[in-house]
Amino acid sequence: MSKPRLPAFVQAYARLGKLDVEALEIPRLKLLQAASPELAESNNARPGEFWHSQANETLGSSVRICPIYIDRRVILWRPPESGGGILARADDGKHWEPANTEFKVILEGGQEVTWRTAGTVAASGLDKRGSSNPDDPKSPPAATRMYSIVCSFPDRQDLPPAVVILQRAGIKVATKLIGALKVLRAPSFGAVLEMTSFKDKSAAGEFYNYAFEIAGPVQGRPTYEENFTQYRFFIEHGLKVKDLEGAQEDGRIASH
Repeated sequence: MSKPRLPAFVQAYARLGKLDVEALEIPRLKLLQAASPELAESNNARPGEFWHSQANETLGSSVRICPIYIDRRVILWRPPESGGGILARADDGKHWEPANTEFKVILEGGQEVTWRTAGTVAASGLDKRGSSNPDDPKSPPAATRMYSIVCSFPDRQDLPPAVVILQRAGIKVATKLIGALKVLRAPSFGAVLEMTSFKDKSAAGEFYNYAFEIAGPVQGRPTYEENFTQYRFFIEHGLKVKDLEGAQEDGRIASH
């Protein structure tokens, strides 16, 4: 079937109104902790609830999601004592950007150390225990592994997709989820998960962590096809997370 011929007045403005892919950033779906700043912004939000950062609303402590797309990356955060923020990143989980670069940072306690990226994360060793403080082999890794899960909401079609970020205490949860998705007889974007929060513990005290349970397949072809369209978009263009820098403080709150 040939494409219909566009009227001249349509052709004249063909490039307008198109999505700027380079500028597209996906909002986050945050798990609120006792010290999360969102609690002061909303009278309805509570610790242990999921907060959609673009809609500025809580979705409660249990929400059904479809995992459209999952990626694994590594972030080298500047320590809070040095001002925080991202020093380097490996968005493919392997190659540093910038590569072969030295960073002098201040650790908790005031010690200055040097972190060096190489061409790859593996070559740098910054994801290994003992790398944050070369003088202490028991110190944690300098770099943080991170899983980003783009979610759609089958019960809330009005909400845009959002990203759940699992790092530090959430890594075990992420690997368990990915293992469960691998044995499905359907693509991940064709599954519905029940995502809930639960109280977990670290050496510093209690915090809320993520839990996932497979609820079943997507019901309805339109939802499935929309999820598939979103999946293909991220495969082609990659994932850009809005306010990725804010995940540093979220991870610190949850693990400390």
